[in-house]
Amino acid sequence: MTETITFRPYLIPQISKFIFHTCLLIVLLYFWSTRGSWIYLAIAFILFITTIGYGQNLLFLQHVVIGEDKTITIRYWFGKGYTEKISKALYEILTKDAKIRSYRFNIQGNLYQVSPFVYKDGDDLVSILASFTKNKNINVKPTVFGLK
Repeated sequence: MTETITFRPYLIPQISKFIFHTCLLIVLLYFWSTRGSWIYLAIAFILFITTIGYGQNLLFLQHVVIGEDKTITIRYWFGKGYTEKISKALYEILTKDAKIRSYRFNIQGNLYQVSPFVYKDGDDLVSILASFTKNKNINVKPTVFGLK
C-alpha cells in the first residue's frame, strides 16, 4: 500500500432509516396519547432505542483511515482518532454465509467494530484487511443477529 485511504460511511441509508423510525415513533406516541393503550407505549419504547442507535451512527459518523504504514485509525467528526497497527489491533472476524461481515479491533484499549459494507468502497477495505487475516491466527465467529 502506497497511500493513506479514508473510508467514509454511506449517509443516505442511515438518514432515511433515522427519519423513518423517528416518524414511526411520533405516530406511536400520538396513538398512545389519544387512545391510552400501553401497548403503543411499549412498542414506542422499543422503537425509541432503535432510533437512538441510528441517531448515534449519524452523530458520531465513524471514519476508518488505513495508513500507508499499515495502521488503522478510527475517528469521528469530533474528538481525536485512535490509531494502532492493524496486525496488533485486529482480534476477531465475524462471518455470515462464509462472507466476512465485520472486523473487531482493540485499539488503545477501546473496542471497535468495522463492518465494510457500511462504507463507500467497502470492498477495497475488505481486500486491504484480508492480507492481515492470513498472517495471523484470528478468532473467526459466526454473526449472532445477522448483519445485512
